[in-house]
Amino acid sequence: MNKTIKSLSSRNLNRTRFVVFSFVATIVVFFILFAIYSCAGTVCFQSQLVKHSFTSHDLDRVRTLNLEGNDVLVHLHIQKTGGSRFGRHLSFNLDVDPPCKCRDAKHCTCFTRKNLIWLFNHESVGSICGLHADWTDLQNCVDPWFQRIDSGVRNYRRYHYITMLRDPVERFFSEWQHVHRGATWAGARLHCNGREATLEEVPFCFQGEDWAGVSFPEFVGCKSNLAFNRMTRMLSNLSKVNCYNRTGLDEGFVFRTMVESAKENLLDFAFFGILEEQAKSQFLFEHTLGIRFIKSLDQREDTHVAKLNMTKEMVDLVRRTNQQDIELYRFARELFHQRVVDMERRLGYTVEEYFDVYRDAQNELGTQDEQHGEEEEEEEEEEDDSGMLHGTGDERKLTHYPGEGGK
Repeated sequence: MNKTIKSLSSRNLNRTRFVVFSFVATIVVFFILFAIYSCAGTVCFQSQLVKHSFTSHDLDRVRTLNLEGNDVLVHLHIQKTGGSRFGRHLSFNLDVDPPCKCRDAKHCTCFTRKNLIWLFNHESVGSICGLHADWTDLQNCVDPWFQRIDSGVRNYRRYHYITMLRDPVERFFSEWQHVHRGATWAGARLHCNGREATLEEVPFCFQGEDWAGVSFPEFVGCKSNLAFNRMTRMLSNLSKVNCYNRTGLDEGFVFRTMVESAKENLLDFAFFGILEEQAKSQFLFEHTLGIRFIKSLDQREDTHVAKLNMTKEMVDLVRRTNQQDIELYRFARELFHQRVVDMERRLGYTVEEYFDVYRDAQNELGTQDEQHGEEEEEEEEEEDDSGMLHGTGDERKLTHYPGEGGK
């Protein structure tokens, strides 16, 4: 009898332990999922579960630039990340002597006193490597071009790559809206390993001059749509995954290789900013490169995406189809914020104190040219939330490439 009672008690105790364990496990899983998916309409990275370990070399990117010598800033412009506005700031809002000469907000010449080009971006040199050239293309295009124009002037150059990143979910929706309004990046090219991608490798997503009026299901339904994981693709070394011909390659291998390559390349960039963090981006830019903006970068909240009625199903679908960009952005945001904290520690003041006290107390900067200011306001009327012009300009004058346009 006693044995039976003890057996029943033991079973009840085990059952109770199991119930308690299951309850605790359920609570833990709930909070993990809540931390990941609690941000409606965007991707939440504030409560990260996995922390990256960065070295002092990764965090300390301070560089002493000699723009009159061999240093060149190379702006890698990723679509829908605020790159157009950032590019214009680089062209006519930097406190450099001599400043760039701009005939309007999109066309500038940036020469040193020795008549050397120190800024490589769309506004200053045009689409030399194609519109929105990616890292792979720039690596094989920039230096040969400079060797031709610098012949007999300087024997080598130090290239400092800079770019802007954006929340991948909002970036994707922004690109959909951009294309919906009739925009294309017809002047871009997919150049890798000495050739451009074929139509078989990256088929057209639409027929005709543009994809105006495209619905969300249509936009996400095109498997060759280059909007998917665009930031990762543009920052990775595509030669590592046989460029755009993935025949016979394991999807998991391609995923990991591209993400890790993009992270590695981003670590080597002299600077990258975050669209959602304009003040901190300016703080890092000015203290990393030793060049100040005349007019501070402004944070825009009234974006097209902010006004877009995105359902939970739409957001979840974008998350599932942009996992490379989501992982890359999580890595980039953590690196970015650790760099900000490290810079604040070394300088002895915070970002807020820099703008409220120290920056204003330093040498007074001249005001921006009134004509340029007026031109910028006119251009912004034609822009979407990321600053990328649509339906006008050089992107209409060049040939289409697969995945971005068709005939």
